[in-house]
Amino acid sequence: MSSGVLEASTDWAASVGLLATKDYGDSEVVFHGGEPLTAGVAFYRQALPRMRGRFRPRLHLSMQTNLWLLTDEMCELFAEYGVSLGTSLDGPEEITDAQRGEGYYRRTMTGVERASRWGLSVGCICTFTRYSAARAGEIFDFFIGEGLDFAIHAAVTPLRSPERGWSLSPEAYGEVLVAVLNRYLDRLGRVRISTLDALSHSVSAGESGLCTFRDCLGNYLAVAPDGGIYPCQRFAGQGAFRLGYVGEMPDAKALAASPAWRLLYEREERVQEECGDCPHFAYCKGGCPYDALAAGGGEFRTLRDPYCEAYQRIFSYITDRALEEVFSDENLQEVARNPDEATFLRRGPLISLMRGDVRPGDSRPARRRTFTAVTGDV
Repeated sequence: MSSGVLEASTDWAASVGLLATKDYGDSEVVFHGGEPLTAGVAFYRQALPRMRGRFRPRLHLSMQTNLWLLTDEMCELFAEYGVSLGTSLDGPEEITDAQRGEGYYRRTMTGVERASRWGLSVGCICTFTRYSAARAGEIFDFFIGEGLDFAIHAAVTPLRSPERGWSLSPEAYGEVLVAVLNRYLDRLGRVRISTLDALSHSVSAGESGLCTFRDCLGNYLAVAPDGGIYPCQRFAGQGAFRLGYVGEMPDAKALAASPAWRLLYEREERVQEECGDCPHFAYCKGGCPYDALAAGGGEFRTLRDPYCEAYQRIFSYITDRALEEVFSDENLQEVARNPDEATFLRRGPLISLMRGDVRPGDSRPARRRTFTAVTGDV
């Protein structure tokens, strides 16, 4: 992304009110890619103060990177501006390199270690494939051992790429989510698994804080290196889903008039037709529209996310296990001793997770707009 596109992106976001709205007090800018560190430290010395100066009232800055090009100079700058770092690790070296290429693990862990020396936190995305799913316990233990927080993703076929045999079946993904949740509840406080925090709290709150499970249109916009505007980073670079260009300064009405916006908006309006009888619909919303499109080869052959079965499995498991904790002998005895107090609802690891007692933060439903700058080729 050039400095000109950066300036135009910030000016455009300000012009359409993305930087500060009544309903969304916080904004988030995520530098993405390709690989965002290829933009170099000079780019971020220009970008970060400009973003800080224009986004109101509060701005969260983050970056998704493999960390290979991370330098001490960059770390110092990111620490100054409070940039949080995210990377991708799929578990131990053998698993990560098998899925991402030989040498990936060592180079990324070198970046993690450098960031840690500067006091920068690094969160990981762990992608489970049909090959790694059976080793979920080993992968969980790896993150515990390294003290790295992580999110759980399932390998899916991208819209513009052929199936390469990595994709995880819905049944297998559901098994992974349940298996890792059980291990997590036994070791709360060691690491944070943001996906499971959010899924658990969603059941309690009746709405989700994850983009996958909410009406996301307009809240996660992405700008590509050429200034193209997309519904989110996953669509970036795909012309059929371009909403406009920042240089044209499109307002909200113009974005909503684009064919891609209308397609996605219609899906938001109609998904309840397929999913409305599901007890989890309020905090699932049919799942991710991108995944539904990818499964349909670029068309909404079904409006629901192809991982519906997995989501039903984990949401039902959370609900059932929470009820078991509420009506456990310990809780019932507490009720008998203190019938006028509701503190018994806090007893049990899953109940604590659902209430946000273990670690507050992104597991709570977020009123935040996310604005992704795709700094390199996608």
